[in-house]
Amino acid sequence: MFDNNSISKLHAGDETVFKKIFKQFYLPIRSFAWRFVKDNDIAEDIVQDAFLQVWERRTSFNLLAEIKSFLYISTRNACLDHLKHERVKQKNAANILTFMSPETEQEAILEEEVDSLIYNAISTLPPQAQKIVIMTMDGDSNLEIAQKLNITVNTVKSTKLKAYRILRKRLRNIQWLLALLLA
Repeated sequence: MFDNNSISKLHAGDETVFKKIFKQFYLPIRSFAWRFVKDNDIAEDIVQDAFLQVWERRTSFNLLAEIKSFLYISTRNACLDHLKHERVKQKNAANILTFMSPETEQEAILEEEVDSLIYNAISTLPPQAQKIVIMTMDGDSNLEIAQKLNITVNTVKSTKLKAYRILRKRLRNIQWLLALLLA
């Protein structure tokens, strides 16, 4: 997936490699930023700036893990800077968002990483199965899903069963992460 050849291409300015990195990390990093600033537009701006910095500094990265770490750290720092700026603007501590403790921050990173893995696995399902799984995750019952998609309840049940089997296989390596989150 991402190897030394990819790093060399990134160093040379290959936009397709950069787009792959963006696609892999954008959602978890954006969700991480939102946990700080609680504003979608601000979170998106901060994350886009972080990715721009990755592009500008692309020759200084030798591993994908370095890029990932840089994205989380620079996003966190930008969020904290934003919150400090807001504090100065508002001069009202009661309205300032609280900072995450290191433990909460690590939990947030872990949750976003797991969510990303789950949604990536869901995105590989057939379109009908994707809809049914997402609707189930949103709390819709089998009957509600059947009515919204104009299919039978048995079709919903059988599609869900097949989708869950596929997801269990694809996600079996992250079960220990899920156990940590639920503990």
